[in-house]
Amino acid sequence: MKRFLSFFFVSCLVVAVCVGEAYAYDEVDVADGGSIMGHVIWKGGAMPKFDPVKVQKNQDVCGNEKPSEALIVGKEGGVKFAVGYIEKIEKGKKIVRGQNTLLTQKNCQFAPHVFTIVKGTDLDVLNSDPVLHNINTAIGGGIQLFNKGQPNKDTTVTVRVRKLGQVDVTCDSHTHMRSYFSIFDHPYHATSDDNGVFTIDNVPPGKYTVKVWHESWKVNGKDDDGRLIYDKPVELSQEVTVSAKGTAHVNFELK
Repeated sequence: MKRFLSFFFVSCLVVAVCVGEAYAYDEVDVADGGSIMGHVIWKGGAMPKFDPVKVQKNQDVCGNEKPSEALIVGKEGGVKFAVGYIEKIEKGKKIVRGQNTLLTQKNCQFAPHVFTIVKGTDLDVLNSDPVLHNINTAIGGGIQLFNKGQPNKDTTVTVRVRKLGQVDVTCDSHTHMRSYFSIFDHPYHATSDDNGVFTIDNVPPGKYTVKVWHESWKVNGKDDDGRLIYDKPVELSQEVTVSAKGTAHVNFELK
């Protein structure tokens, strides 16, 4: 009996610690909100050269190869498809619900290549190709989030996103296809555009930690299915102060 009570006490303690470390998000009316404008810039010297990704199946629809999307840098050095977000923000603007996020499979590529979504909202996955796609998603380094086959053109699968974290997206039918999305419990996140810029708006005045995530462009090998294995993602952070109705500018450098 004592052993059971001891185990019960330790279990409760672990749960209490875990719950205590959780950060609940409260939706409030934001008065005099400001903005954060981030700029993700390539500072790694000469741009790495990437070989096209070979297509192994359905070349009549997909083509023979696809350009790498691991690192896309614009003319002014801006890096596309980096995720910028506020870390551990506990209250702020309301989450938009009833407006699904769309991930398409067209010409045997996922689009967008990188995006963000809020926990508890819906993700629509559209197959626009006349071939079978099978979307497979892994979160937290390998735990499957969902796995859905879509054999028919112009069909959509809708999934309610119920976890938090970084998700790797692949297609079981086409090893060249890859995408990523980040799941947050708040709405303060965005993906950098063609110029490497992301904007997070309607932020309550205060001090925050802003982070940037990038998938990485350094290839370490291939898996058993021929997919490229990249180095661990790049993560950067900076402290910013947002003033009422002001805009805080912050730069992040990838090297």
